[in-house]
Amino acid sequence: MNFSFDLNNGVLNLMLEGRLDTEAAVKFDAAIAEICKNNPHDSLVLDAEKLEYVASSGLRTILKMVKTEKNFSMVNVSEAVYGVFEMTGFSRIMNISKALRKIDLEKCERIGFGGNGAVYRVSEDEVVKVNFNPSTYDSLHLELNKAKEAFLLGIPTDISFDMVDCGEGKRGVVYETIKSKTLGETIQSEPERMEELTEQYIAQLNTLHATRTDNPVFGSAKDNYRKKVEDASKYYTEEEALLLHKILEVLPEGGGLVHCDAHPKNIMIQNGEMFWIDMEQMAVGHPIYDIISIAVVLNGMNNDEMTMHICGMDNATVAKMKDCFIRKYFKTEDPAMIQKFSSLFDALRLIRAVFAVGFTSQNTEKYRPSIIAMSRQAFFPNIERIVAGLKFLVDTIG
Repeated sequence: MNFSFDLNNGVLNLMLEGRLDTEAAVKFDAAIAEICKNNPHDSLVLDAEKLEYVASSGLRTILKMVKTEKNFSMVNVSEAVYGVFEMTGFSRIMNISKALRKIDLEKCERIGFGGNGAVYRVSEDEVVKVNFNPSTYDSLHLELNKAKEAFLLGIPTDISFDMVDCGEGKRGVVYETIKSKTLGETIQSEPERMEELTEQYIAQLNTLHATRTDNPVFGSAKDNYRKKVEDASKYYTEEEALLLHKILEVLPEGGGLVHCDAHPKNIMIQNGEMFWIDMEQMAVGHPIYDIISIAVVLNGMNNDEMTMHICGMDNATVAKMKDCFIRKYFKTEDPAMIQKFSSLFDALRLIRAVFAVGFTSQNTEKYRPSIIAMSRQAFFPNIERIVAGLKFLVDTIG
């Protein structure tokens, strides 16, 4: 067996190649002890991409590392070798991960794109959502886990399969191919169905919000907003940052599932059934977190092209859906109340925009100066009115 190593930012990486049999294990045991002694490190990673076989003596050598290293992990393990660790129970006492399936994006059709990545068609049955930002790869694992757990809770979602290696350092999550349209696209092409489809949409929201879980994979929506405030505060004055906390004080914890990006492009319609996609922000919280994300989109964008890209509808259709959604979600036909809720949706859009200053996407970098300017013109001077409106919405939803 051959191996090499490198030390980078406190991480000692050992690359294994060949067979870790009885003879190799003895030599490897002595060599690894010397390498660890001469290379102070914070964590040890065994890269098993080229490891073909591991014997029981090799397992004992690895067990010694598990016991002596504070932070130990084994990555890129083949199916065959991983099976040995799983069968012997080692996979339950150590941090070990399989090698990712590889997908060549050059052979795939790009069918969508956004600020941090794109979606490619892998086959008739699979698409891959690719993230181009290495700093957010942990969120891909989280999205995969959330999608699977939500599906098990009975939430209608697209089926996720696995994490994949897309080359050049890119990672992605593979989902089933959805042969359908988004809610927004369907309403745009069949406007006569707006009332019916909006009612179904609200029913899906209510089902989601009524689902209770203590599964830690979802986390807290309010905690996520605390992080948004923390990240956004770096770009505002100390006084302005304190005003952001006024919003946080009004936002409740809540106990049901919330999507947190529940706009009409993130719900699909297939064979008459609606189901959710893009689950990465799903958390436990109050319905207000979804209403905020919906309000942002139902207020429309600067032009039809941008609005179509964001939600699949033009601005005229979005305006009609906003009115329809307010009437049906808040169960009112009173013109004065409809106008009040419509104005409150405008305020919710401001909240989301102000917090977006701390996001790390390419679009945020581009528009951050204008967002800050808008915040100082429209948000901070009206903070008391916005907070009161938010509290009214929270109390109304219950």
